[in-house]
Amino acid sequence: MPLHAEIREIRQKQFAPVYVLFGPETYLAEEFVALARREMIDPAFSDLNFSIYDCTETPLADILQDAETLPFMGEHRLIIARQAYFLTGSKPPAKIESNPDALLAYLQNPPSYTTLILITDADKLDERKKLVKTLQQKAKLLPFLQLKDADLYSWVERRAETYQARIQRSEAIKLVERVGGELRLLDKELEKLALYVGTNGEITDESIEKLAVRTLEQDVFALIEHVAMGRIDRALRMMYDCIKTGEEPIKLLALFARQFRLLLHIRQWSPRGYSQQQLAGMLKIHPYAVKKATEQARHFSEGSLKKLLGILAEEDFRIKSGQVDKLLALEMFITRAHEERQRSSQYQA
Repeated sequence: MPLHAEIREIRQKQFAPVYVLFGPETYLAEEFVALARREMIDPAFSDLNFSIYDCTETPLADILQDAETLPFMGEHRLIIARQAYFLTGSKPPAKIESNPDALLAYLQNPPSYTTLILITDADKLDERKKLVKTLQQKAKLLPFLQLKDADLYSWVERRAETYQARIQRSEAIKLVERVGGELRLLDKELEKLALYVGTNGEITDESIEKLAVRTLEQDVFALIEHVAMGRIDRALRMMYDCIKTGEEPIKLLALFARQFRLLLHIRQWSPRGYSQQQLAGMLKIHPYAVKKATEQARHFSEGSLKKLLGILAEEDFRIKSGQVDKLLALEMFITRAHEERQRSSQYQA
């Protein structure tokens, strides 16, 4: 059942005994949990009937024992069990071992007065496990995947409406390009922009340019975008702005290395037929970042990207050993990246 249908049922006071939330979009998962708490628990006795556990620190048997406890001065209990690693194929470091058989027994006759929400940020559940197969039959499984493209822009538009503001699709795209696809950051920026434009005001390009804060990662992303498009003057100017705001050159160099490594991975894997969604899952980044990086990678050959990563490693060593000035190293690298971009373009031509 789609997420919006589950939300509607919860608002109608139709609560499932067990929900499983999985996927990397933790912001939306947290919103679902907040909704469940508001709708399921009497606010006057919320602290008495609401518990949060970490499955890597608390035995599953103890969590289920709490779930079987009758509500105190209320009609319903809500139990949140985070880091439910036993539903996935991976196993993070855990202080305790959880016995999945305890949950299997619980699922045979879960109490109607309790809702148990199991949460993992894994992309998918391990469907080979008996426990997961049983949950598919007896629980509500809700994926929370990262939003991309039209879904992401639509979310921005709807979120602006909750702050009594309006934003057109073109401006929503611009805001995502500036801030990135992290919903938590987008929400904060939308709240700020809505306050600026006033009730029923429209968020414009001008207000986004004036107020929306770009993260350092997004600055580096935009800086490399300038290099990829041959705008070396704008790339250098942006780099100087980062330094003026107090950013450490070594950190910028590390971010350059991470971004060019991403471009190399995409350059190597895209010809093998991987989709942008598959690449996003493999690289553990937002699909929007893959889309933009794919556009950037087209301007460099695989050999150029490997060469630039080697230069970055060399400059990192030279800076840390005091052989070169930090700012000069950054300037030289941007210049070399621009030269490699031009060589790659000539070769492709």
